[in-house]
Amino acid sequence: MFKLAEKLIDSYEKFYGHQSKKCPVMDQNVINTYAVTFENKTISWDGFRGKENCKVIETNNFCLTCFLTSWKSVSQINDSLLPDINAALADPASEIESETAPVDIIMCNNLVDFYDRQGYVNSIPLQDFKEIVTGWRDFLNTRPLNGAKIYFTFFGFSF
Repeated sequence: MFKLAEKLIDSYEKFYGHQSKKCPVMDQNVINTYAVTFENKTISWDGFRGKENCKVIETNNFCLTCFLTSWKSVSQINDSLLPDINAALADPASEIESETAPVDIIMCNNLVDFYDRQGYVNSIPLQDFKEIVTGWRDFLNTRPLNGAKIYFTFFGFSF
């Protein structure tokens, strides 16, 4: 059945001239330094008969992972986060903040400082952060979550 779905997607791409995006290409040093992995996972919940397909990023920096996990929209990354990063790179003396539920960041002096509810946790270079954010954005654009049907299955029903 999976091969049939792949054939249908490929024929759609050929017919409509749409090319699916390939996996993001990132600087190998950044990948190794932060142990960056991108995965398509099917998550099921204990006690429930349901599954959800989702995109997941994992790194060896807990705050970085938590921060990026809350950015699931390509348009929000393009419209908000990347312009803030570019502004911080253009003017290193400025302080630019971005907040998410679990982790806040401050971009200043070519660093990204991570804060949790207890306070300062750690920092990474701003250029590395931009590389990881760009890779995450590109991964969000890849199949299966962009351009392919994703089903939420609950009690045997898919919708």
